[in-house]
Amino acid sequence: MKRITEPIEKRIEWLSACSLFSELSSDHVTALAEVAGLRAYEPGEVLFHGGAEADGLHIIVAGRVKVCRYGADGREQVLHIFEGGEPCGEVAVFEGRVYPATAEAMVSSRSLFILRGEFLRVARTRPELLMNMLAVLSRRLRRFVEMIDDLSLKEVSTRLARHLLQLSEASGNEVEVELATSKAMLAARLGAVAETLSRTLTRMQNKGLIQVDGRRVTLKNPSALKRLADGEKL
Repeated sequence: MKRITEPIEKRIEWLSACSLFSELSSDHVTALAEVAGLRAYEPGEVLFHGGAEADGLHIIVAGRVKVCRYGADGREQVLHIFEGGEPCGEVAVFEGRVYPATAEAMVSSRSLFILRGEFLRVARTRPELLMNMLAVLSRRLRRFVEMIDDLSLKEVSTRLARHLLQLSEASGNEVEVELATSKAMLAARLGAVAETLSRTLTRMQNKGLIQVDGRRVTLKNPSALKRLADGEKL
């Protein structure tokens, strides 16, 4: 990890773009920007370890960071992938305990780091910050409920079809999407092993649902993918 100096105007811009701080007054954003430090991470570097004291929160401003947990057998479960403008670690910071999972840079990444005490100082005087946090946590809770449902009840083909359709929707319902991670990382995110994911991609391709070219995937039959995402067998 390397500490970097950036003008306060840039830090204000980054914080204002974050959902947690978007409704704060300029004075309060500026106050946070004054105590926020920019940190740079190389791929594979850890922002924080699961079980470590939650001493502050990160705002990812560049790159990509995964939050994951590891089972007793060493198997990785990716809980979320954070990109620019997203807060990371704010739950544990607000709770005042430990980080429940590990955050690791997937590519060269930068984050603004705010100490817990400075964050809580603003939160105590700005109820809109707490409302913003509630909204962020509600969205994440909904996503984790869906993840638990997927992992416990749905086959890998269903999870994969849903993921591809979500990528398509996020890009404006394009028929060609790009996987943001390696297939091994995607497998971890979907709660599968890499070999199972590769077999599933091959079967979907053989059935004419998709066409895979490296990380680019063409959705050749979106309606069939929708049925697969809804639980139809592959």
